[in-house]
Amino acid sequence: MLLVKYNIVAFVLVIISSLIIERTTHIEISIGNLLYLPIGAAIFSYLVYGFGVLPGLVIANTLVGYFLWDNWFGIGLTGFFGHAVVGSLAPIAAILTMRYFKLSKFYDDEDLNFRHVIFLVILTALINALLKFFIFMNALPEFHAPVQFILTHFVSNTLGGLVFIYGASRLSNFLVKR
Repeated sequence: MLLVKYNIVAFVLVIISSLIIERTTHIEISIGNLLYLPIGAAIFSYLVYGFGVLPGLVIANTLVGYFLWDNWFGIGLTGFFGHAVVGSLAPIAAILTMRYFKLSKFYDDEDLNFRHVIFLVILTALINALLKFFIFMNALPEFHAPVQFILTHFVSNTLGGLVFIYGASRLSNFLVKR
């Protein structure tokens, strides 16, 4: 029962963060945007609830891509793999990589260790940007600037991840103390 509850929470976090960036910025798949909050929601969900929230994240990313972003900006199944699958699996790949190299001490006495979380966000952003590049490079009709694509997606994922995790951790600390 908790797993269902956690999936619902992860689903809501991704939907809300996607609605925030949808209403505040213009999103274009070939250059991204400046603050991609849904990757932060995914990372935060994995850190707090574990890998069991993967179905909730995939469903949320699928619904966002299909309904908010007009069938993944018109590139269909390729957009689904690039957005929903990679966006949901990149944090898992980064966490597993950090565990393999024994860099994954994310909590110190039940508080987030932000040095490790910052590295997790950067590694997730790098994995996400590179995988999206390899998936989208043949699907996008106007793919003229691969370096710009990788850099903008890397920066937007990094900033969005850091902002969301910092804000969510501070908000959750505030709510727990009350």
